[in-house]
Amino acid sequence: MDPSLIGNFMRFPTAKMVWDSIATTYFDGSDTSQVYDLRRRVTQLKQAGGSLEQYYNDLQGLWREIDFRRPNPMECAVDIHKYNTIIQEERVYVFLDGLCYNPFLGPHKIYIYKYIYIYIYI
Repeated sequence: MDPSLIGNFMRFPTAKMVWDSIATTYFDGSDTSQVYDLRRRVTQLKQAGGSLEQYYNDLQGLWREIDFRRPNPMECAVDIHKYNTIIQEERVYVFLDGLCYNPFLGPHKIYIYKYIYIYIYI
């Protein structure tokens, strides 16, 4: 901590109160570098032979963190719905892109992807 800031926090009786005050004062929940890192991790995440459930849960955890730091900026109910629909559609594409290649799907892969998309949205 910069020495010039110590005076703002030295009268708190506990370390927890100091840290809570620092967090309230300096963290707005939208740290750009953290959002960048989370989005980079999302785009690099792949199923990589792991279970589908683990891959999906890992993505969901990262997306929750992104949503916390970048909440829906819309105010009108219609706009909120449109924004959420766009975000969810983009996430389906990311999810599908990270799935393991399955040679058994062959030319039917696109139909399976469409089925997954319909299942998620309906």
